[in-house]
Amino acid sequence: MSRFKKALSNRWGAYTVAAIAGVVAYLTLMNLSSVLGWLSSAAQIISPIIIGVIIAYLVDLVVVFFENKVFKKVQRAKLRYVLSVVVSIILVLLAISLFFWLVLPEILTSITDFISNAQNYKSIIEENLAKLDEFAAQYNINLGATNWTANIYSQTNKFIAEFTQNLSRAMDTVLSVWNILLNAFIGVILAVYFLAGKKRLFRGIDTFRHALLTDEQYKKHTDFLRRSNSIFSKYISFTILEAIGVGIVNAVFMLIVGLPNVVLISVIVGVTNILPTFGPIVGGFMGAFILLLEDPMYALIFVIFTCVLQTIDGYVVKPHLFGDSMGLPSFISLISIIIGGKLFGPIGILISIPFTAVMAILYHESLLPWLRKRKQEREKAEAAEAATSARSSGKPSSKKPLSDGKTEKKADESTEYE
Repeated sequence: MSRFKKALSNRWGAYTVAAIAGVVAYLTLMNLSSVLGWLSSAAQIISPIIIGVIIAYLVDLVVVFFENKVFKKVQRAKLRYVLSVVVSIILVLLAISLFFWLVLPEILTSITDFISNAQNYKSIIEENLAKLDEFAAQYNINLGATNWTANIYSQTNKFIAEFTQNLSRAMDTVLSVWNILLNAFIGVILAVYFLAGKKRLFRGIDTFRHALLTDEQYKKHTDFLRRSNSIFSKYISFTILEAIGVGIVNAVFMLIVGLPNVVLISVIVGVTNILPTFGPIVGGFMGAFILLLEDPMYALIFVIFTCVLQTIDGYVVKPHLFGDSMGLPSFISLISIIIGGKLFGPIGILISIPFTAVMAILYHESLLPWLRKRKQEREKAEAAEAATSARSSGKPSSKKPLSDGKTEKKADESTEYE
């Protein structure tokens, strides 16, 4: 590392590194399709490992809870951790089994009923659109709402015909689903191994960091990792708990009022509530659309309840759970959600906010101090050069070196957002 810094301090060394970086960037852009294909292949190869790490991280949140809360009186640390891992895995498997045994059949039944009643829904939609045309005609408005259904049906039939004719596309879909299930199964097995060897793995990483970093760097690096893990763990665990709670409350309300498709709509509302900002809107729209086909009054009741529930969730529950742990302005959160969704889909939307919070920590505590230090060094060098030139010419220097940089630091800090 010191040799590399010494080479960069040399002008020709910096030019060489810049030239190599430019050539690599040019070749990457000229062969972008090949590079993206290679990255896609590499992602498919390591996807089971990534899935295993994600599952292990999520289950580890439960493990930490049992280790610190339930089994904290167990004296032997190894036994306490083993008990926590075993109980956590049993609970997760039990939750998955209950989902497949109780929830999934109800969802499939609701979907089957929804498809079987498609013809009735078609008649209801056409009748309501005809009434809408009649209402608009009273004010000499040619709305043409009845033509909307014809266009939708024609496009749907065209899509179904093309899909059924293209057997290779159907086989690719089946194979992709099979690959996802296979990768998920391998990921679960890897997650168990990750949890079993977590202590040993962390000790190895810790030893490597000790050998690579100085004591001060190791301390800062450890503090940054702990804070990042705290942000991700709190955000993900609270988000999942909040989504489960919203789904349960929605199901209880629908059962009390007597609305249909309780399980299907509640699962949709709960799952979409995991996604920040846009998730509750999407879940409410989907639930209202399903109920609208049954009875418009059902949809109206559901929309009113959803607005009340999301208001309570947004202004009471979320501030209590998350507090100011993210510390991000609203517009930056929105931008991070959009970028994360465009790049990585729903997973990107879920982790965009904690990831941006971690990047904000790096920006404020690493990048800004480094930039301030570089600026002070540059100004001191310029002041020293001006003083040398003044002494050689016999004129007083017009620049004074900064004594401690406190004034400059305060000026820079005033430009940061809170």
